[in-house]
Amino acid sequence: MDICLQPFQGETEAAVSLIQGFWREHNHYDQNPEDAMADLRDWTKDGHRFYFILLENIPIGFLHLGSRGGEIDWLEDLYVMHSHQNQGIGTRAIQLAESLVMEYSDSLYIEAAARNERAIRLYHRLGYGCLNTITLRKDFRPEEQEVIRREQVYGLSFDIKRYRETE
Repeated sequence: MDICLQPFQGETEAAVSLIQGFWREHNHYDQNPEDAMADLRDWTKDGHRFYFILLENIPIGFLHLGSRGGEIDWLEDLYVMHSHQNQGIGTRAIQLAESLVMEYSDSLYIEAAARNERAIRLYHRLGYGCLNTITLRKDFRPEEQEVIRREQVYGLSFDIKRYRETE
């Protein structure tokens, strides 16, 4: 199964649909088309690159690269449709992105939510083993979340949380 990355060139309908799928799967959020279009505008402006992940010329996901002040060397978002997950497509998409970024940068940075163990394990398996930055968060409604794990950094304890399932 060979996939390729295709730069966005105005295929708005396909991009909006995939962006809505991304938010639904990652945050259990049903995003309206206008907000998905706003994301697409942000993810295709200067300092960003948006690629479709194609399988047999059919878009099955996307990859969004961005800049945070320097070269475009951050993997901001990666999405593979649920029906195509666990087939090595995300791995191959990251490898293709690395080849693109390697032409002009020494590193590719990836940020992941601490609760997204599956993604972190994938990135680690692909060689992302250097901690670069740590994002800290203070929760104002801790009763809405549950601790799923505790980790230590510099001898300090940090909670990894997720929102409680609502009925």
